[in-house]
Amino acid sequence: MTAADPLSPRSAALARLRDTLAGLTTRAPGGHSNAPIPVFADVSLIGAGLARGALHEVCAASPGSGVAFAAILLARCGGQVLWIATEQESNLVWPPGLVPFGLAPDKLILARAARWPEALWAMEEALRCPALGAAVLMAGSGQGLDLTATRRLHLAAEAGGVFGLLLRPDGAAGASAARTRWHIAPLASDAAPRWRLTLLRQRGGAPAGPWNVAFNAATNMLHLEAGGG
Repeated sequence: MTAADPLSPRSAALARLRDTLAGLTTRAPGGHSNAPIPVFADVSLIGAGLARGALHEVCAASPGSGVAFAAILLARCGGQVLWIATEQESNLVWPPGLVPFGLAPDKLILARAARWPEALWAMEEALRCPALGAAVLMAGSGQGLDLTATRRLHLAAEAGGVFGLLLRPDGAAGASAARTRWHIAPLASDAAPRWRLTLLRQRGGAPAGPWNVAFNAATNMLHLEAGGG
């Protein structure tokens, strides 16, 4: 009798992710599951915030600035966050490093894909899972995200009502179905983290910024600096 072949590492990893998503049956309580994700303390800058059930992009001049901005947004989603990267990605997220920006490690589910197509698959599946608060995908240089791929991800986010975030390296261009595209770059600071933040594109609206912003850990919000925008 021939023994059944064991699952390959790739198949086993995908099976574990399916089981994890299937086990998330309810969104974490918070009372604001449909409310936009606020970005600034001053809501007059871009309105109430970033829509849930949509895909958004962040292009970062440095990996650390992109990860920090993502953590600030994801901390407000009110549920579990699936963070996806490939094995080739050099700046894999370090959960304790997200704590100063409000995102606790117990809110994170980390997924590491062997290949880029698997990372895209994981992101699409996550965005269709209504029990998640958010899903983020880190894209390295040379990892394709064309209009078709981003449209699939945006439609998945709409179906699941999940906040979707793409972290991309500086200079990412091309057509995208993401509802907003941001650029963030670090600024020198001796105290609170500071960034130069620009809204490059938003569906149905005009670009905005750039702004010089500082992060206030007490309020978990970005504050516009005087004369910074």
